[in-house]
Amino acid sequence: MRNPEPGFLAKACDSVVGLPASVTASNHPPRILIIEDEALISVMIEEMVQDLGYRVSGIANTMAMAREEFAKRNYDAVLLDINIGGRYHAETADHLLGWGIPFAFVTGYDYLVDPRHEKIPVLQKPFEPAHLCALLEELVGPAVSAAEQVQVG
Repeated sequence: MRNPEPGFLAKACDSVVGLPASVTASNHPPRILIIEDEALISVMIEEMVQDLGYRVSGIANTMAMAREEFAKRNYDAVLLDINIGGRYHAETADHLLGWGIPFAFVTGYDYLVDPRHEKIPVLQKPFEPAHLCALLEELVGPAVSAAEQVQVG
């Protein structure tokens, strides 16, 4: 169920996480690309991301779709399911690292990632909005600038 007030979680995010809001360079919410092969989960993540005040630049349910989304270069960070189509895609993480794109693994599995990816943040499914908020702030900063918070509040 969606929150009745737009930005409800975005306003609550700073108090939950304890991080101050700061003005982003563009004054626009960061754009998040979601790569998740389970359609229902991708929609749930999309709604959470939007409710936190971020924009969703795209959703990819397959690696072919992910490659198309990567080519658009219209995202600021990526939420990457560790296992797409029953396979761990280490090369995708390697490309994101090489491109300097902030990203995090999102997974319901208990196993560790490849040792070369051990410093990449991991969001364990299921997760609460506060966990996603903290992760997104770590990756790209707050969704709402201080000036925007004053206008909303």
